Amino acid sequence: MSERMTAIVVHGGAWSIPPEARDAHAAGCLAAAERGFAVLAAGGSAVDAVVTAVELLGPCREAAMPLVVHFHGYDAYQHAIVDAHGGRYREMFEYARAIVAVSTHMRDQLLGLGAAAEKVHVIPYGVDVRLFRQADPESAPPNFLAVGRFVEKKAPHLLLIAMRRVLEECPEACLTMIGGGPLLPVCRHLATALGIAHAIDFRGPQDQSVVARHMQRARVFVQHSITASDGDREGAPNSILEAQVAGVPVIATRHTGIMDCVLEGQNGFLVDEQDVEGDRDDERVSHREAPGSPAGART
Repeated sequence: MSERMTAIVVHGGAWSIPPEARDAHAAGCLAAAERGFAVLAAGGSAVDAVVTAVELLGPCREAAMPLVVHFHGYDAYQHAIVDAHGGRYREMFEYARAIVAVSTHMRDQLLGLGAAAEKVHVIPYGVDVRLFRQADPESAPPNFLAVGRFVEKKAPHLLLIAMRRVLEECPEACLTMIGGGPLLPVCRHLATALGIAHAIDFRGPQDQSVVARHMQRARVFVQHSITASDGDREGAPNSILEAQVAGVPVIATRHTGIMDCVLEGQNGFLVDEQDVEGDRDDERVSHREAPGSPAGART
């Protein structure tokens, strides 16, 4: 096999291969190996009970084909996934040429699951810098922006509770929430019950170009990620990285990979998970003073 290999990317490391497609995947691996390719299995979303990278382990071994596994979030943390595949994960870790984690917290989690330290590489996500251009948050009105799925680990309901308290002292503030998911209807009802529906703009799922336009108008980006009841956690939220590329200060939680991205008082503020009072206080500060400016920096 050639020393220099081109990777075949299989989405994903924690996505599943339907039973009817497994033979085709195996045959593809064998054919690719004959041509000197390597396989990169990248995770991200559950479809079936069997993890793609684990399913590819046998064909890769048979073909003596290098395997690189890329973890993203739930595939490293969610209790049901880890409990169901922990043994096979260890087998996969042993064979894999390299393992990619998107944060230092995830690296430590994978080490705890049995990965060898010399194989695990922390590689953060990239951002399209042509799309997310430099914004001017200090000149923006008190527009807060949240982007992400309406699921438990992103805790959109806690943002709404914090926003109600912000509005008591800054009635002109508003929050735009981009994304869809099972908690969206509940959050619409909650905004009404809290008496803040007039200040919340639920935009639903949007493409990246729309997100980029909203970044240009944002004063602050907010995200209150938490550890979900099933163990699910963030990897390193893309939306936070996009906000930072645009120069928009971030208020977020001390949660997994977020702590790699947000530096206290420099490009944002951090609060503890579930601390809506901390969210409120930092949102009040940030709507007046941008972190990174002399007035906005905190010690």
